[in-house]
Amino acid sequence: MTEGIIQIDPELCTGCRECAAACAAEGVEGEPRQPQTVRDERCLCCGQCVQICSAYDSVFDTHAIARETRLRQRNLSPSLTEPLFAMYDRNSMAEVKAALADADLFTMVQCDATVPSAIAEDFGLATGSFSRGQVTAALRKLGFAKVGNTTLAAACALLETAQELIERLEGGRILPVINSSCPAAVKFVEQFYPELIHYLCSCKSPHQIAGALFKSYGAEMAGTDPASVYSVSIVPCTARKFETNRPEMKSNGDHPLSDIDAVLTTRELAYLIKDAGIDLAGLVDEKFDRDLPEVPGLEKVYCQTGDITRAVLSISHELLNHHNGSDLDIQLVAQSEGVHLAQRQLGSHKVKAIAISGLQKAVPFFEAIRAGRNEFAFMELMACPQGCVSGGGQPKVLLPINKGRVYGERARILSDGDSSVRNIAKHSVVQELYQCHFGKQYGDKSNRIVHTQYVERRLNQVTSNK
Repeated sequence: MTEGIIQIDPELCTGCRECAAACAAEGVEGEPRQPQTVRDERCLCCGQCVQICSAYDSVFDTHAIARETRLRQRNLSPSLTEPLFAMYDRNSMAEVKAALADADLFTMVQCDATVPSAIAEDFGLATGSFSRGQVTAALRKLGFAKVGNTTLAAACALLETAQELIERLEGGRILPVINSSCPAAVKFVEQFYPELIHYLCSCKSPHQIAGALFKSYGAEMAGTDPASVYSVSIVPCTARKFETNRPEMKSNGDHPLSDIDAVLTTRELAYLIKDAGIDLAGLVDEKFDRDLPEVPGLEKVYCQTGDITRAVLSISHELLNHHNGSDLDIQLVAQSEGVHLAQRQLGSHKVKAIAISGLQKAVPFFEAIRAGRNEFAFMELMACPQGCVSGGGQPKVLLPINKGRVYGERARILSDGDSSVRNIAKHSVVQELYQCHFGKQYGDKSNRIVHTQYVERRLNQVTSNK
């Protein structure tokens, strides 16, 4: 359900309707200069409305509802001094704190790479001031038994997506393959283009795969009962809160378990760290636990628009050439703002791919597919303007004029260093997972852990002239 994930405080809302303008699903309604409401049945939970909201309550303001009451209603610490904005997302901090205090639960947490790149902004510091290792150390201080990342899950997602692209190319099946890693984009297709849900890649997002692996492979490595594992994901994305509650996101078995038990955004992690009195700047770097081994380089793939396209085409090239292919330099060319194209030869197939950030920009291409005029083999679709670096759960950039600069700096930090993915199928950790835990590549067990299905949520079409 989306109910209550994105909320509006009517006392603080000024009716500026900036949130409505930012919503690709026309999910906010109300008269100008009057409090707005969220249409839960349309809301994609992407949180871009949360990012753009500028109406707030500060420690200097007086309202009918006392600030202490408002903090309590939002499950925030009474010691919090930062402004409280009219548009906000429901937080999960109370349930995570309860799980950390429960001796019968084995708490495991994954932390998306975009979180360390941005979290310093919520402490009044420059983007990238804290390292991944410092955030890992903070998560251990908060009490998590195991701290992992999403790189092994990302390897699975990329391999399975590339394999699906190859199978559709070779078998003459429907194209394009549309990435399924952005939950807001998936819900957009389900709601407004339900006849196209079969174009979506059947693979879960890396975040959900990591949760499923925590409760299978990770539990096995740690010698722990999967039923006792409480899995937390820390991400830049408010739509993950919807995704993790989908009934489809359960690992199949005699006793299906939710892949993820709770989602925290970057902002929520900052709140937890402040509330616990942890000096993040003073922490020494610590490494991830090995219960969900790391695949170097993949932490940078699911971060900004275009990453997935480059990775999927590169891996597909490698698989089609049986790991003997030459290097594939994939350049994305801007067609317009938020729309980039790539064209490469994959085996005997001349492949066109498109990467789109901003769901309204995808409407003309969806209409073309619906009309039978598609020219693309792969489509990367991201709800947020620059991909996950600008996710709804990231620290707010208060001045619109600064958004491009801050998002660009987050992306630059994540682009530093080697992020080669073409040989991930040969990586020892990936091979061990598929051979020892899954039994074989693309088999029944990996299907149960890695793949999912989609649901028609047919609604009236959105307009495309925003």
